[in-house]
Amino acid sequence: MDVWCAIRTYPKHATELGNPIPTEPVFFLKPVSSVVGFGIIDSCGGDVHHEIELVVRLGENLEPVEMAIGLDLTKRSVQDHLKKNRLPWAEAKAFTGSAVIGDWVEFNQGAEYSLQINGKEVQRGSLNEMSWNCEELISKLAQWAPIRPGDVLFTGTPSGVGPLMSGDEVTASLYVDKTHIITHSANCV
Repeated sequence: MDVWCAIRTYPKHATELGNPIPTEPVFFLKPVSSVVGFGIIDSCGGDVHHEIELVVRLGENLEPVEMAIGLDLTKRSVQDHLKKNRLPWAEAKAFTGSAVIGDWVEFNQGAEYSLQINGKEVQRGSLNEMSWNCEELISKLAQWAPIRPGDVLFTGTPSGVGPLMSGDEVTASLYVDKTHIITHSANCV
């Protein structure tokens, strides 16, 4: 299983970080060894930022067959330093525990998701707000990447990213057409 990640698929998120909005999808990889379930998140003293995302698993025909809520965790000061020096982001994005993935459910284009920190909603997104839908992301990725059935794709984060602090309680929820499907929680240390 490879873990692919799309970036800047939500224009408001690109803008909030001062990044240009891409004209076509852009991707990076996380190692499968970075994948963990919800539970304990190392906040690295506030340097780790949350990014809630819908994660899709690819089926036999490279279509999205399952989905889960996930957190693409980022060591922000490390990423800022690497971006400033025009270097790859691996150290900021591919560390142990940086790809948090919840339980899998059947894929549905009506997916919406939200993230609360200590009971306050900080992020909310839906697939219909993205610049490209899941099928378009997969099609673009397949043009150059060796994607396979069973691979997963983090589809990008809506605006509202921010730091996690020790003691924070993180609650991520998945909905389909406004109906609650599943919630996962994690505690930050």
